Amino acid sequence: MPLTSPDRTPYFIGAYAAAPSLTGWDPAAEGNFLASVFALDGVAGLEIPFSGKLHKEDEAWFLRQLPEDACFVVTTIPGTMAKVQADQSFGLASTSASGRRSALDFVQDALESVKRLNRQLGRPAVVALELHAAPVAAKDAASAAALESSLTELAGRDTAGARLVLEHCDALIPGQAPAKGFLPLEAEAEAVQRAGDATGHPFGMVVNWGRSVIEQRRPEAGHEHITYLRERGLLGGVVLSGCSSIDTRYGPAWADVHVPPAPPESARSGASDPTIRSDGLLEPGSLLTIGRIEECLRAAGPLSETGFRAIKVAAPPNASVEQRVMAIAQTLTVAQQPSRNLQT
Repeated sequence: MPLTSPDRTPYFIGAYAAAPSLTGWDPAAEGNFLASVFALDGVAGLEIPFSGKLHKEDEAWFLRQLPEDACFVVTTIPGTMAKVQADQSFGLASTSASGRRSALDFVQDALESVKRLNRQLGRPAVVALELHAAPVAAKDAASAAALESSLTELAGRDTAGARLVLEHCDALIPGQAPAKGFLPLEAEAEAVQRAGDATGHPFGMVVNWGRSVIEQRRPEAGHEHITYLRERGLLGGVVLSGCSSIDTRYGPAWADVHVPPAPPESARSGASDPTIRSDGLLEPGSLLTIGRIEECLRAAGPLSETGFRAIKVAAPPNASVEQRVMAIAQTLTVAQQPSRNLQT
């Protein structure tokens, strides 16, 4: 992997959202894609999805693709959503004893996968494991008290050096169709704070910009959620993932489909830029603009105090491997522009 420049914030890349394997399994194409992502300047490592294993097609193959010097964040959101679809009571915040126990067992499976990854690289390489406050918070199916109990129990387990962090997904809003529909941010923060105080585990919370905006239907929501958590000493990471208030090629308005950021004005106007081109890989309809990225990074503050930074964007439908990599590369460049002026 290339060294990160001193004036650049290192980002974890949720590359699975743009991977070739979304449309079919081709190990050569997937390997080329991963190697190209790791080669981008400013990449700290990957945000890896856990759905029962660390790669939906071939975990052993995937682990062999990982560079020795990379670090990782593991997210449990794909597996969490699949299990909620199969069992509406499943989740760490579930008021059902069986649903909560199933979720705790699932997190243990994720922790075992963290250990497998660490063994592959011969060191603790996973910096954080992202958890979620499922199930859908309807009809008293979820509560902050249940979430606190789950986190308190998890704090006593061997996390193999990974910090346990709760990623906020859109809360259930009356009269609004949810993407995830979990607990409100304030309820999650209360549970995380209480569990941390009781156990001493350095729990944190992660803001996914797009999911916060989808919840509130306002682009200011991402910045507000980051500020709220930082002021309470709970911010443990920021994921830059976009959304749109209008239908785009990625999906309908307000869908959680990892819309890339809007191109900067220079790219829209056709001005010469070697890294951000007006070639249709960024999304003009995205609410995630370079100005909003900058205000969020300012609100988040220093990496040393507030966890990791990540990027998760999709690639255009039917994109080539090169275009998939370039969509990530251009998003990374957009994210790095404001970070050069911020203390990290």
